[in-house]
Amino acid sequence: MKVNYETMQLTFGQKFVLLRQIADRSESETALLLKKSLDSYLKLESDFLYPTDALLRRTAKLYGLSYQELLEFGEYD
Repeated sequence: MKVNYETMQLTFGQKFVLLRQIADRSESETALLLKKSLDSYLKLESDFLYPTDALLRRTAKLYGLSYQELLEFGEYD
């Protein structure tokens, strides 16, 4: 996982991984909860696919965050 330590800005994939790990969920469990195939979910975590707005909103809800909190998660200037 690459992290820009100067500004601490996480990619969406890094956010997905970190939130999943904090929640102590597997990739397959998280994919199921987000109504994505495991293959698609793994591509999101690896930043191969960019998440849609709808998926970001479902992800925020899954982790008890607001949409804005999800966008700002891991962003430190």
